[in-house]
Amino acid sequence: MPADVENGPSTTQQPQQKNNEVTWGFRLLGRIIGTVGAAAMIILGLMTLISVSGNCLLAGVLMMAFGGVAIMIEAPIFCQYFQWAEKVTQFVDNRPYFLRAGLYLVLSIVPFATCPSVSSFFGCGALFVAGTFYGVIAVGKKGDAVKAATAAHGGYQPQVNTSTADESNFR
Repeated sequence: MPADVENGPSTTQQPQQKNNEVTWGFRLLGRIIGTVGAAAMIILGLMTLISVSGNCLLAGVLMMAFGGVAIMIEAPIFCQYFQWAEKVTQFVDNRPYFLRAGLYLVLSIVPFATCPSVSSFFGCGALFVAGTFYGVIAVGKKGDAVKAATAAHGGYQPQVNTSTADESNFR
């Protein structure tokens, strides 16, 4: 008998921790928003580099580097010649969505805090939108408001008077 059958699944395979409640459409939309946001961050990072301020030069370099990291995570086909890029992508894909959201939010705030200009605002804002979208995916779908209110009030249901007004009530 093979060793895999006797000992169970091999330890080299990483378990998929994908949230099964998220549809493929939302995952695809998240990838598209993340890729467009990363590309915008790289392009506007180049525009931020054209300045005389040292802080803005640093912000432009950070924007380009952080945009490259986001491209590597969202669209690994652009980094197919780097062997380690696929490992990084698989590592991030096997993590919950709130970690990706937090990563993108931090990566978008740091360059804008370094140089608050128009190009850094729009470049970092594009990746911030992707992080926000992944945060919404991590929260999940909206629950039933009636069940939530019932659970919050300990099962209290208001009494509603359903009697109709007839002649006996007016005598």
